[in-house]
Amino acid sequence: MLLLGVSILALAWRPAGSSEPEWEVVVPIRRDPDINGRHYYRRGTEDSGDQGLIFQITAFQQDFYLHLTPDAQFLAPAFATEYLGVPLQRLTGSSLDLRRCFYSGYVNAEPDSFAAVSLCGGLRGVFGYRGAEYVISPLPNASAPAAQRHSQGAHLLQRRGAPVGPSGDLTSRCGVASGWNPAILRALDPYKPRRTGVGESPSRRRSGRAKRFVSIPRYVETLVVADESMVKFHGADLEHYLLTLLATAARLYRHPSILNPINIVVVKVLLLGDRDTGPKVTGNAALTLRNFCAWQKKLNKVSDKHPEYWDTAILFTRQDLCGATTCDTLGMADVGTMCDPKRSCSVIEDDGLPSAFTTAHELGHVFNMPHDNVKVCEEVFGKLRANHMMSPTLIQIDRANPWSACSAAIITDFLDSGHGDCLLDQPSKPISLPEDLPGTSYSLSQQCELAFGVGSKPCPYMQYCTKLWCTGKAKGQMVCQTRHFPWADGTSCGEGKFCLKGACVERHNPNKYRVDGSWAKWEPYGPCSRTCGGGVQLARRQCSNPTPANGGKYCEGVRVKYRSCNLEPCPSSASGKSFREEQCEAFNGYNHSTNRLTLAVSWVPKYSGVSPRDKCKLICRANGTGYFYVLAPKVVDGTLCTPDSTSVCVQGKCIKAGCDGNLGSKKKFDKCGVCGGDNKSCKRVTGLFTKPMHGYNFVVAIPAGASSIDIRQRGYKGLIGDDNYLALKNSQGKYLLNGHFVVSAVERDLVVKGSLLRYSGTGTAVESLQASRPILEPLTVEVLSVGKMTPPRVRYSFYLPKEPREDKSSRPKDPRGSPVLRNSVLSLSNQVEQPDNRPPARWVAGSWGPCSVSCGSGLQKRAVDCRGSPGQRGASACDAAHRPVEKRACGEPCPTWEFGNWSPCSKSCGRGFKRRPLKCVGHGGRLLARDQCDLRRKPQELDFCVLRPC
Repeated sequence: MLLLGVSILALAWRPAGSSEPEWEVVVPIRRDPDINGRHYYRRGTEDSGDQGLIFQITAFQQDFYLHLTPDAQFLAPAFATEYLGVPLQRLTGSSLDLRRCFYSGYVNAEPDSFAAVSLCGGLRGVFGYRGAEYVISPLPNASAPAAQRHSQGAHLLQRRGAPVGPSGDLTSRCGVASGWNPAILRALDPYKPRRTGVGESPSRRRSGRAKRFVSIPRYVETLVVADESMVKFHGADLEHYLLTLLATAARLYRHPSILNPINIVVVKVLLLGDRDTGPKVTGNAALTLRNFCAWQKKLNKVSDKHPEYWDTAILFTRQDLCGATTCDTLGMADVGTMCDPKRSCSVIEDDGLPSAFTTAHELGHVFNMPHDNVKVCEEVFGKLRANHMMSPTLIQIDRANPWSACSAAIITDFLDSGHGDCLLDQPSKPISLPEDLPGTSYSLSQQCELAFGVGSKPCPYMQYCTKLWCTGKAKGQMVCQTRHFPWADGTSCGEGKFCLKGACVERHNPNKYRVDGSWAKWEPYGPCSRTCGGGVQLARRQCSNPTPANGGKYCEGVRVKYRSCNLEPCPSSASGKSFREEQCEAFNGYNHSTNRLTLAVSWVPKYSGVSPRDKCKLICRANGTGYFYVLAPKVVDGTLCTPDSTSVCVQGKCIKAGCDGNLGSKKKFDKCGVCGGDNKSCKRVTGLFTKPMHGYNFVVAIPAGASSIDIRQRGYKGLIGDDNYLALKNSQGKYLLNGHFVVSAVERDLVVKGSLLRYSGTGTAVESLQASRPILEPLTVEVLSVGKMTPPRVRYSFYLPKEPREDKSSRPKDPRGSPVLRNSVLSLSNQVEQPDNRPPARWVAGSWGPCSVSCGSGLQKRAVDCRGSPGQRGASACDAAHRPVEKRACGEPCPTWEFGNWSPCSKSCGRGFKRRPLKCVGHGGRLLARDQCDLRRKPQELDFCVLRPC
């Protein structure tokens, strides 16, 4: 939200220390005379077309040379203006005519200068030169001397400076709180090692910025709406005026300091002649924004492919907007709402040509940009200057670098995270916005009337091009007042000079300095995101060979590449805990500042119900509850997107990887769970269960190591509620699914020692339980039969590793050649007649159980059974001399906790929290899972902190 600061002084006030006024009446002179002597500012098909124009404005003891070329690319191909409500006469000419009005360019061959003006009805617009901003507009009823054939009549040129409070500090113009949120903090993580001070050069700071993925042109298709108050105030010039504002904002978004190719494109202008036809506009800025967002949503097209579909909407009003505590509000928008059809909108209080900067500022909020003075920006980039677009003061914009390093980092992360995908469709024919500087179209008197109302005039003794001071009345006395904006760029300030960026500059042709950006060489790969288990390294390249300049295009294409690293398994992987589980556990004890959870809360990953675009967020559930939160906007690079996939997260995006952990690899797990296998190292086990008893019935025991598990319970005669339900127990007999006569009707994901089993829920005709990867723990499948006792039909299949030197001829086969697994409830003789030959009894050893202690000296046990054909029962049927051992010693030296330094407090005032890194280290410095350390002796990892009261 942008706030307005107004200063009022006596009419005879003269700027302290200034020997020259802040405004000056000038006569712009065209230095490239048309051979036919036509007036350049007339609208129509006989204008200058695509030719370049040069204007000389002399003011502030210097000459400004504006080199201008047509620039209407901010208008969409299907651009149109509509009038709603009371019928209005089209007063400003056709849209085709308006396209010819707008020009942009540079001043005095200065690479960092800027000009955006309209040439319709004189020079009016804004230009910037050497850090100063200028506004130029024609004086009413001004005409050029007869001798000056190519002069454009008298214009008012204003130069603006920065507003200073009583203490000498810059006053704030924006009511958005300068706080922070975890999303911004995480977005700036890659930039922390490259922190720079305020004194470092812009080019050096740019070279240290991290950039990710692909630089793609974005097209912000925009709806511009003007309410009844705008129609009454601006009258015939309203459409031209609105496009002049958007032309200036569009040029700011094309500046290379934003580090992304962004194009503002106007698809429609709506002029509301009756307040009843538009949204309800009141002094409550937040309520007006909400009303406008809902209103524009109803008008928008459904498909983004429609030529009149807009990605964001902007409402301009003359209504005095008020925030929560003050009525100095100039604009308001919701943060981070681009591409959200319901909330991607802004409200701007019109206060003259400087509203172009308000528009760019509020669009920055829609792009998720915070103010530059938020604490996290300062921590990463150092103290930023107060002359960037997202500064709360929004004055004296640095035209060499209008966007700060923090703003560029935030918008890059926002777009790379997929929040700007609606901006990828390009209009078939870009429609031009005005390229002329605003000061070429609006005189100083007009600028005053736009800012302070009809009858306001420029104050005398103004310094050229800096702050625009205008007359007004306060308590019946004539006073001078300012809103701390400079004269519009393009306002003449002397012979051969005009205002640009708040300074009076000379006019030269800078077109030869236009430079398109090109990629530099790839930088070396950075550090690996993980020490084991498969991490990611990033390498970047900068758009600095050369850096775009003077309107040149920003680089397009891949700006970051990545590769896998440290693929060896972690020593702690034997515990069965995934890397995502460890990241959730790092928040144990953090109750998210809610009374629903205690400080003893423990966090586990949430998989079910997570949308595909959120797979790389750290979404954790409070164990034993249904509460879940996004504890971090991104998981650590190298984290699996889901437990049953091989794709990994890279900078918040799910990227395909092979089962070998390599990004870009095409290796896959076979049915046996072997990476790159040929399906020959395992055997398929199948079975059918159809005759239950009331209650829980044993179906099949699935050993550890089984893969490609597929269990299906088909409802009786296709019924959904046939009173038969799958159930699952672990090796300790604890129910993991549908136990104790309580069943789950909805889909669920079960994570058992890092293995994922997907359950369909009971609300389907075919109830299923499936897992693709090998399970690390033996499981028991049962079926719960209740009610009418309709017969279930449970089919199961899975794959087991083949045993070494297995005598395949000694195992029973079904007609398809697959081994048949029997269970205690149903004999499979109804499927196939078994042969009479009986294999000899043999010892079968199960998997080793867990060690009896987490560290030190302990024991492991396993089950050893004698198995034979029917009639051969008991251990006596097997050779006792070859009985496998059932117990063995186990245990390693006990690991210890190691911790690092505390992080900064999460809040600059009030109660926040701080965190410190904590890891479990085993013998020899090996990194272990946290549960292998003594949790009773775990050092505090999260703590509350209060830097100062708010």
